[in-house]
Amino acid sequence: MWQAVPGLASLRAVHVERDRTTGVFTIESASFPLVAMAQSWLVGRGAAPERFTSLTPIGPADRETRRVETLLRETGPERFTVHDDYTYTTEPYDIWVIATDTRTDDPQLPVRVFHERRQVDDDTYTLREGRFPTVEAARTWTRDPDAPLPQPRTSPSARAAAAARGGTHAAPGTVVGTAPGPLAPRPSTAPATPPPRPARKATP
Repeated sequence: MWQAVPGLASLRAVHVERDRTTGVFTIESASFPLVAMAQSWLVGRGAAPERFTSLTPIGPADRETRRVETLLRETGPERFTVHDDYTYTTEPYDIWVIATDTRTDDPQLPVRVFHERRQVDDDTYTLREGRFPTVEAARTWTRDPDAPLPQPRTSPSARAAAAARGGTHAAPGTVVGTAPGPLAPRPSTAPATPPPRPARKATP
C-alpha cells in the first residue's frame, strides 16, 4: 500500500505456488492501481473470486462501485489495454486509469477512464467509469477529476432488451457482459509527467 515514486500504482498482488513433491515454491508479483485489477490478475492464476476477503475497514460506497469492480475483476487482458494510471497519496487519494476497451459496444467511445476516490469521513470509496473517443480526451479529463465523467450511450442490445420490457431506453450505465480473465499488469515505470493535483471545487 505504499510507493516511493509519486503516481505509481501502490497495490501489489502476490501469487505463491508451492510444489509439495519437491519442497520448493515460486513467487510471482505485479503492481496495480486498483484492487479489482489486482484481483483479476490473481483470478487468472487460479484464485476463486468468491474467496477474496478484506482486512481493511474501508469498503465500497455503493452498488455502482461494486458493479465497476466486478467488471474489472471479470475481464481479461484481451479486452482492456491500459495506457496510463496515476495514484495520489494525499487526500482525497484519487486513482485514475485510462484504458482502451477492445470489445466496446460503442466504437465511437472506445476509451474508458476508471476513477476511484476515497471518502475519508466514512471510510468508503467510490469507483466510476467514463467513456471517451480518444486517449488524449481522457487525459484532458484527468486534469480536473472533479468534472463529471461522460457516461456510456445505450448499446443496440440494451435498447432491444428495453423494448422487450416495454420501454424505449435501457437504464443508464448498461454494460455488456464479458468473459472472465486476468488483467495484464502495468510496467513499474514512473509517469513521464505527473499531472498537478487540481484544487477541489467548493460544493454550494
